[in-house]
Amino acid sequence: MAEPSRSDGTKPPAEKATPRRTRAKGRESRRKIIEAAAAVAGERGYEGTSIAQVSKASGLPASSIYWHFADKDALLAAVVEESIELWLGRVTHGAGESLAERVSGFCLGVAQTFRESPDFLRLVLMLALEQRPVEPAARGIYLRLRAEAIERIAEELRQVRPRLTVEAAQLLATYALAGGDGIFLASLTGDADVRALFRLHAEAVVHLVEQAEAAGG
Repeated sequence: MAEPSRSDGTKPPAEKATPRRTRAKGRESRRKIIEAAAAVAGERGYEGTSIAQVSKASGLPASSIYWHFADKDALLAAVVEESIELWLGRVTHGAGESLAERVSGFCLGVAQTFRESPDFLRLVLMLALEQRPVEPAARGIYLRLRAEAIERIAEELRQVRPRLTVEAAQLLATYALAGGDGIFLASLTGDADVRALFRLHAEAVVHLVEQAEAAGG
């Protein structure tokens, strides 16, 4: 197909690459790489992921990946960093004044993460399980921010149940996140009714908080 001509018969000048256009293209490439790496690592884990596999999944050459990231460790650390803030917001946001409302808010947030970021959740669970002589940066980031999530949830619980001790609140917050991990695993291994499981989990957490408070915890 011939290029369109102006009214005077001349062709318009070729569109030039501007710094803004170049930056936008770079951001788009980086996003493709991040998404592809999350999908590959979510299936294969840290050890089973390679730059070649990410290149194939993203449709971008390995040179493009290395332009953005020094190596696989840096790439997977970026995957965790890109997703962790959204995850933190989901799992630590408890709206409402009552204990039941706060706990339901946590559970709904975790359930929403299931729907929106399953590759990320698979990756971080694999990272948490994998033990290596040299800890990957991605694993360190996840474990640090998971501990932060537990602290935030514990603070939320103590806001509505101030008689809870710090230790009891942290234990209950750890249990609440662990239950979410278990439901996610159940969703991967069969036809689990995730909504029903989260409703049951929320009821269990509320009961345990009330029991701990009554016991003076």
